[in-house]
Amino acid sequence: MKELVNEQELKKFNLYGNILSIHFVLLIVLSVPLFIWLIQYAFFPFGFLFILTMYRALKVEKIKKENDVQTYKEILAFTEGKKLDEITKMVEKGKRPYQNILKVLLSAFITAILCFLIGFLIHIIQQ
Repeated sequence: MKELVNEQELKKFNLYGNILSIHFVLLIVLSVPLFIWLIQYAFFPFGFLFILTMYRALKVEKIKKENDVQTYKEILAFTEGKKLDEITKMVEKGKRPYQNILKVLLSAFITAILCFLIGFLIHIIQQ
């Protein structure tokens, strides 16, 4: 019974993760064309897609929290249907605060680069 529940959680996690990946790609690919063609009206379709993407991200995070998987090693073990031993689990829990800080900094850096590139492309296209 427990294996069946874990298998269902794993399938749901993989499905939501795949949908989330597609949404992120759509956000990145469609952002420039939307804002070039629709100008200020692009906020509506872009905002709708952004809200859907964040909803999926929250679903993925909820599954991660319910199954106590946060680090890459824990997620990898979970997607393979395995569990980490106690020592490895404690080591991974110790890494979480540092990894969270790194995630925020890396996300901010990538966002800044994407915003710069989008602005640069819009500037080039408008000239």
